[in-house]
Amino acid sequence: MLNLSYEQIISTILENTTITKEELQDRINAKLKELSNLISKEGAAHIIANELNVKLLDVPKVLKIKDVLPGMRLINMTGKVINFYGVREFNKDGRKARLATMLIGDETATTRLVIWDEVIINEILKENLKENDIIKLRGASCRENQGYKELHLASKAQLSINPEGETISNVLVKPTLIRKKISELQENDYAEVLGTIVQMFEPRFFEVCPLCGARVRIEDGVFACKEHSIVEPKLIPFVNFFFDDGSANIRVVAFRNQAELILERNETELVEMKNNLEKFEELKSSVLGKQFLLKGKVNRNEMMNRLEFAANEAESVDYTKLAEVLLK
Repeated sequence: MLNLSYEQIISTILENTTITKEELQDRINAKLKELSNLISKEGAAHIIANELNVKLLDVPKVLKIKDVLPGMRLINMTGKVINFYGVREFNKDGRKARLATMLIGDETATTRLVIWDEVIINEILKENLKENDIIKLRGASCRENQGYKELHLASKAQLSINPEGETISNVLVKPTLIRKKISELQENDYAEVLGTIVQMFEPRFFEVCPLCGARVRIEDGVFACKEHSIVEPKLIPFVNFFFDDGSANIRVVAFRNQAELILERNETELVEMKNNLEKFEELKSSVLGKQFLLKGKVNRNEMMNRLEFAANEAESVDYTKLAEVLLK
Protein backbone atom coordinates (compact mmCIF):
# COMPACT_ATOMS: atom_id res chain seq x y z
CA MET A 1 0.00 0.00 0.00
CA LEU A 2 2.87 2.35 0.78
CA ASN A 3 4.09 1.94 -2.80
CA LEU A 4 0.89 3.21 -4.38
CA SER A 5 1.32 6.40 -6.39
CA TYR A 6 -1.16 9.26 -6.35
CA GLU A 7 -2.19 8.37 -9.91
CA GLN A 8 -2.84 4.75 -8.92
CA ILE A 9 -5.01 5.79 -5.97
CA ILE A 10 -7.01 8.17 -8.18
CA SER A 11 -7.43 5.55 -10.90
CA THR A 12 -8.64 2.95 -8.38
CA ILE A 13 -11.20 5.33 -6.84
CA LEU A 14 -12.57 6.28 -10.26
CA GLU A 15 -12.83 2.64 -11.34
CA ASN A 16 -14.76 1.64 -8.23
CA THR A 17 -17.12 4.61 -7.78
CA THR A 18 -19.34 6.87 -9.88
CA ILE A 19 -17.53 10.03 -8.78
CA THR A 20 -16.03 12.20 -11.56
CA LYS A 21 -12.40 13.32 -11.70
CA GLU A 22 -13.45 16.91 -11.01
CA GLU A 23 -15.50 15.90 -7.96
CA LEU A 24 -12.68 13.73 -6.69
CA GLN A 25 -10.14 16.52 -7.06
CA ASP A 26 -12.48 18.91 -5.21
CA ARG A 27 -12.81 16.44 -2.32
CA ILE A 28 -9.04 15.93 -2.13
CA ASN A 29 -8.40 19.69 -2.16
CA ALA A 30 -11.04 20.18 0.53
CA LYS A 31 -9.42 17.48 2.67
CA LEU A 32 -6.01 19.12 2.29
CA LYS A 33 -7.48 22.46 3.32
CA GLU A 34 -9.36 20.89 6.23
CA LEU A 35 -6.11 19.43 7.52
CA SER A 36 -4.18 22.66 6.85
CA ASN A 37 -1.98 20.91 4.24
CA LEU A 38 -0.34 18.86 7.00
CA ILE A 39 -0.66 15.72 4.87
CA SER A 40 0.43 14.96 1.32
CA LYS A 41 -2.01 14.75 -1.56
CA GLU A 42 -1.44 10.98 -1.52
CA GLY A 43 -2.48 10.94 2.14
CA ALA A 44 -5.59 12.98 1.36
CA ALA A 45 -6.43 10.60 -1.49
CA HIS A 46 -6.08 7.62 0.89
CA ILE A 47 -8.56 9.26 3.29
CA ILE A 48 -11.07 9.96 0.51
CA ALA A 49 -10.73 6.36 -0.70
CA ASN A 50 -11.55 5.16 2.80
CA GLU A 51 -14.57 7.51 3.00
CA LEU A 52 -15.81 6.08 -0.30
CA ASN A 53 -15.23 2.47 0.88
CA VAL A 54 -12.65 1.82 -1.82
CA LYS A 55 -10.14 -0.85 -0.76
CA LEU A 56 -6.72 0.21 -2.06
CA LEU A 57 -5.15 -3.05 -0.90
CA ASP A 58 -6.94 -4.72 -3.79
CA VAL A 59 -4.94 -2.76 -6.37
CA PRO A 60 -3.22 -5.18 -8.78
CA LYS A 61 0.47 -5.48 -8.02
CA VAL A 62 1.53 -5.78 -11.68
CA LEU A 63 2.06 -2.28 -13.04
CA LYS A 64 2.27 -0.73 -16.48
CA ILE A 65 5.28 1.45 -17.30
CA LYS A 66 3.22 4.65 -17.43
CA ASP A 67 2.08 4.09 -13.83
CA VAL A 68 5.56 3.71 -12.35
CA LEU A 69 7.03 6.73 -10.55
CA PRO A 70 10.52 7.52 -9.20
CA GLY A 71 10.92 6.35 -5.62
CA MET A 72 8.67 3.31 -6.01
CA ARG A 73 10.12 -0.03 -4.96
CA LEU A 74 9.16 -3.71 -5.21
CA ILE A 75 7.70 -3.12 -8.67
CA ASN A 76 6.32 -6.06 -10.63
CA MET A 77 5.76 -5.72 -14.37
CA THR A 78 6.06 -7.35 -17.76
CA GLY A 79 7.80 -5.76 -20.73
CA LYS A 80 9.16 -6.47 -24.20
CA VAL A 81 12.84 -5.94 -25.02
CA ILE A 82 13.16 -3.24 -27.66
CA ASN A 83 16.96 -2.89 -27.56
CA PHE A 84 19.50 -4.83 -25.52
CA TYR A 85 22.62 -2.69 -25.04
CA GLY A 86 24.73 -5.48 -23.57
CA VAL A 87 26.83 -5.83 -20.43
CA ARG A 88 29.72 -3.58 -19.46
CA GLU A 89 32.29 -3.67 -16.68
CA PHE A 90 33.20 -0.84 -14.34
CA ASN A 91 35.24 -0.33 -11.19
CA LYS A 92 33.43 0.13 -7.89
CA ASP A 93 35.36 0.67 -4.68
CA GLY A 94 38.46 -0.88 -6.21
CA ARG A 95 36.77 -4.00 -7.54
CA LYS A 96 35.27 -4.91 -10.88
CA ALA A 97 31.51 -5.01 -11.28
CA ARG A 98 29.07 -5.35 -14.19
CA LEU A 99 25.79 -3.85 -15.28
CA ALA A 100 23.41 -4.65 -18.11
CA THR A 101 21.14 -2.10 -19.77
CA MET A 102 18.23 -2.36 -22.17
CA LEU A 103 15.17 -0.50 -23.40
CA ILE A 104 11.87 -2.23 -22.64
CA GLY A 105 8.28 -1.31 -23.42
CA ASP A 106 4.65 -2.25 -23.02
CA GLU A 107 1.35 -0.94 -24.36
CA THR A 108 1.70 2.30 -22.36
CA ALA A 109 5.31 3.53 -22.72
CA THR A 110 8.99 2.61 -22.84
CA THR A 111 11.72 2.85 -20.21
CA ARG A 112 15.38 2.04 -19.63
CA LEU A 113 16.13 -0.99 -17.48
CA VAL A 114 19.43 -1.22 -15.58
CA ILE A 115 20.49 -4.54 -14.02
CA TRP A 116 23.14 -4.66 -11.30
CA ASP A 117 22.65 -8.17 -9.93
CA GLU A 118 25.30 -10.67 -11.05
CA VAL A 119 22.93 -13.63 -10.89
CA ILE A 120 20.44 -11.93 -13.25
CA ILE A 121 23.23 -10.76 -15.59
CA ASN A 122 24.58 -14.30 -15.84
CA GLU A 123 21.07 -15.58 -16.57
CA ILE A 124 20.36 -13.15 -19.43
CA LEU A 125 23.76 -13.94 -20.98
CA LYS A 126 23.13 -17.66 -20.64
CA GLU A 127 19.66 -17.36 -22.21
CA ASN A 128 21.03 -15.08 -24.96
CA LEU A 129 18.49 -12.29 -24.30
CA LYS A 130 17.51 -10.52 -27.52
CA GLU A 131 15.13 -8.03 -29.08
CA ASN A 132 11.39 -8.91 -28.82
CA ASP A 133 11.91 -11.26 -25.86
CA ILE A 134 9.31 -10.86 -23.11
CA ILE A 135 10.69 -10.31 -19.61
CA LYS A 136 8.87 -10.45 -16.30
CA LEU A 137 10.30 -8.32 -13.48
CA ARG A 138 9.84 -8.81 -9.76
CA GLY A 139 11.13 -6.43 -7.10
CA ALA A 140 12.34 -3.61 -9.38
CA SER A 141 12.81 -0.03 -8.22
CA CYS A 142 12.34 3.21 -10.13
CA ARG A 143 14.70 6.19 -10.25
CA GLU A 144 14.85 9.43 -12.19
CA ASN A 145 17.57 10.01 -14.76
CA GLN A 146 17.52 13.51 -16.30
CA GLY A 147 13.76 13.66 -16.34
CA TYR A 148 13.11 10.11 -17.51
CA LYS A 149 11.91 7.16 -15.46
CA GLU A 150 14.42 4.34 -15.17
CA LEU A 151 13.93 0.84 -13.72
CA HIS A 152 16.65 -0.88 -11.69
CA LEU A 153 17.14 -4.51 -10.68
CA ALA A 154 19.53 -5.12 -7.78
CA SER A 155 19.99 -8.02 -5.38
CA LYS A 156 16.83 -9.92 -4.38
CA ALA A 157 15.08 -8.78 -7.59
CA GLN A 158 14.03 -11.37 -10.18
CA LEU A 159 13.78 -11.53 -13.97
CA SER A 160 12.31 -14.32 -16.07
CA ILE A 161 12.63 -14.50 -19.86
CA ASN A 162 9.68 -15.42 -22.09
CA PRO A 163 7.48 -16.73 -19.25
CA GLU A 164 4.61 -18.93 -20.35
CA GLY A 165 1.35 -17.07 -21.02
CA GLU A 166 2.90 -13.58 -21.08
CA THR A 167 2.52 -11.61 -24.33
CA ILE A 168 2.77 -7.96 -25.37
CA SER A 169 1.43 -7.25 -28.84
CA ASN A 170 1.78 -3.53 -29.48
CA VAL A 171 4.49 -1.54 -27.74
CA LEU A 172 4.01 2.20 -27.44
CA VAL A 173 7.51 3.40 -28.33
CA LYS A 174 7.32 6.63 -26.39
CA PRO A 175 9.37 7.38 -23.27
CA THR A 176 7.39 8.94 -20.46
CA LEU A 177 8.76 12.20 -19.15
CA ILE A 178 8.48 13.11 -15.49
CA ARG A 179 6.35 16.16 -14.78
CA LYS A 180 8.26 18.68 -12.73
CA LYS A 181 7.76 22.07 -11.19
CA ILE A 182 9.83 24.76 -12.86
CA SER A 183 11.69 25.32 -9.58
CA GLU A 184 12.81 21.65 -9.71
CA LEU A 185 14.31 21.77 -13.21
CA GLN A 186 18.02 21.17 -13.63
CA GLU A 187 20.38 21.50 -16.56
CA ASN A 188 20.02 18.66 -19.14
CA ASP A 189 16.71 17.51 -17.65
CA TYR A 190 14.09 16.13 -20.01
CA ALA A 191 10.74 16.92 -18.44
CA GLU A 192 7.20 18.14 -18.88
CA VAL A 193 5.94 21.28 -17.20
CA LEU A 194 2.44 22.66 -16.80
CA GLY A 195 2.14 26.43 -16.59
CA THR A 196 1.03 29.77 -17.97
CA ILE A 197 2.54 32.15 -20.54
CA VAL A 198 3.24 35.41 -18.68
CA GLN A 199 5.40 37.24 -21.23
CA MET A 200 5.64 36.80 -25.00
CA PHE A 201 8.27 38.12 -27.42
CA GLU A 202 7.65 38.71 -31.10
CA PRO A 203 8.32 35.74 -33.40
CA ARG A 204 11.75 35.40 -34.94
CA PHE A 205 12.83 33.39 -37.96
CA PHE A 206 15.73 31.42 -39.35
CA GLU A 207 16.37 30.60 -42.98
CA VAL A 208 16.38 27.09 -44.43
CA CYS A 209 16.72 25.62 -47.90
CA PRO A 210 13.23 25.08 -49.41
CA LEU A 211 14.46 21.86 -51.05
CA CYS A 212 16.23 19.99 -48.24
CA GLY A 213 15.39 22.00 -45.11
CA ALA A 214 19.04 22.57 -44.16
CA ARG A 215 20.03 25.87 -42.54
CA VAL A 216 21.36 28.37 -45.10
CA ARG A 217 23.77 31.26 -44.65
CA ILE A 218 24.44 34.48 -46.52
CA GLU A 219 27.47 34.25 -48.80
CA ASP A 220 28.40 37.25 -50.96
CA GLY A 221 24.97 38.77 -50.40
CA VAL A 222 22.94 35.67 -51.34
CA PHE A 223 21.64 32.66 -49.43
CA ALA A 224 23.49 29.46 -50.22
CA CYS A 225 22.76 25.84 -49.43
CA LYS A 226 25.70 23.40 -49.35
CA GLU A 227 23.76 20.93 -51.48
CA HIS A 228 21.57 23.17 -53.68
CA SER A 229 23.77 26.26 -54.11
CA ILE A 230 21.94 29.63 -54.29
CA VAL A 231 18.33 29.42 -53.09
CA GLU A 232 15.44 31.62 -52.03
CA PRO A 233 15.24 30.66 -48.34
CA LYS A 234 12.15 29.53 -46.50
CA LEU A 235 11.54 31.28 -43.18
CA ILE A 236 10.97 29.02 -40.18
CA PRO A 237 9.39 30.69 -37.12
CA PHE A 238 10.40 30.33 -33.50
CA VAL A 239 9.11 32.13 -30.46
CA ASN A 240 10.47 32.98 -27.01
CA PHE A 241 8.29 33.47 -23.95
CA PHE A 242 8.35 33.29 -20.17
CA PHE A 243 6.44 30.41 -18.60
CA ASP A 244 5.28 30.37 -14.97
CA ASP A 245 3.83 27.56 -12.85
CA GLY A 246 3.63 29.26 -9.45
CA SER A 247 6.93 27.80 -8.23
CA ALA A 248 9.16 29.80 -10.59
CA ASN A 249 9.35 30.94 -14.20
CA ILE A 250 11.62 30.05 -17.09
CA ARG A 251 12.31 31.34 -20.58
CA VAL A 252 11.02 28.93 -23.24
CA VAL A 253 11.88 28.66 -26.92
CA ALA A 254 9.50 26.83 -29.27
CA PHE A 255 10.22 26.13 -32.93
CA ARG A 256 8.18 25.46 -36.04
CA ASN A 257 4.99 23.51 -35.34
CA GLN A 258 5.12 24.24 -31.63
CA ALA A 259 5.45 27.98 -32.30
CA GLU A 260 2.44 27.79 -34.64
CA LEU A 261 0.40 25.88 -32.06
CA ILE A 262 1.23 28.26 -29.22
CA LEU A 263 0.53 31.40 -31.28
CA GLU A 264 -2.44 29.82 -33.09
CA ARG A 265 -1.13 31.07 -36.43
CA ASN A 266 0.30 29.10 -39.33
CA GLU A 267 3.73 29.66 -40.82
CA THR A 268 2.47 32.01 -43.57
CA GLU A 269 0.56 34.17 -41.10
CA LEU A 270 3.58 34.46 -38.83
CA VAL A 271 5.84 35.48 -41.71
CA GLU A 272 3.32 38.18 -42.69
CA MET A 273 3.47 39.42 -39.10
CA LYS A 274 7.26 39.74 -39.26
CA ASN A 275 7.27 43.50 -39.84
CA ASN A 276 3.87 44.31 -38.36
CA LEU A 277 4.40 44.95 -34.66
CA GLU A 278 0.89 46.31 -34.20
CA LYS A 279 -0.61 43.05 -35.42
CA PHE A 280 1.71 41.10 -33.14
CA GLU A 281 0.65 43.15 -30.10
CA GLU A 282 -2.95 42.10 -30.75
CA LEU A 283 -1.86 38.47 -30.96
CA LYS A 284 0.30 38.81 -27.86
CA SER A 285 -2.67 40.01 -25.81
CA SER A 286 -4.65 36.93 -26.78
CA VAL A 287 -1.82 34.54 -25.85
CA LEU A 288 -0.83 35.89 -22.44
CA GLY A 289 -2.45 33.91 -19.62
CA LYS A 290 -2.94 30.75 -21.69
CA GLN A 291 -1.90 27.46 -20.15
CA PHE A 292 0.12 24.74 -21.84
CA LEU A 293 1.68 21.40 -21.07
CA LEU A 294 5.21 21.58 -22.49
CA LYS A 295 7.66 18.73 -23.03
CA GLY A 296 11.32 19.27 -23.77
CA LYS A 297 14.87 19.73 -22.52
CA VAL A 298 16.45 22.15 -20.05
CA ASN A 299 19.56 23.90 -21.37
CA ARG A 300 21.88 26.49 -19.86
CA ASN A 301 22.24 29.82 -21.62
CA GLU A 302 25.93 30.45 -20.94
CA MET A 303 25.78 34.10 -21.97
CA MET A 304 22.90 34.90 -19.59
CA ASN A 305 23.90 32.23 -17.04
CA ARG A 306 20.35 30.92 -16.69
CA LEU A 307 18.36 27.81 -17.45
CA GLU A 308 16.07 27.80 -20.47
CA PHE A 309 13.54 25.28 -21.73
CA ALA A 310 13.48 24.05 -25.35
CA ALA A 311 9.93 22.83 -26.01
CA ASN A 312 9.67 20.06 -28.58
CA GLU A 313 6.04 19.29 -27.80
CA ALA A 314 3.22 21.56 -26.66
CA GLU A 315 -0.37 20.87 -25.70
CA SER A 316 -2.93 23.58 -25.03
CA VAL A 317 -4.74 23.09 -21.73
CA ASP A 318 -8.33 24.21 -21.45
CA TYR A 319 -9.29 25.54 -18.01
CA THR A 320 -12.30 23.24 -17.99
CA LYS A 321 -10.00 20.24 -18.52
CA LEU A 322 -7.22 21.35 -16.20
CA ALA A 323 -8.24 19.00 -13.37
CA GLU A 324 -8.07 16.07 -15.78
CA VAL A 325 -4.52 17.04 -16.81
CA LEU A 326 -3.44 17.39 -13.21
CA LEU A 327 -4.74 13.91 -12.44
CA LYS A 328 -2.74 12.25 -15.21
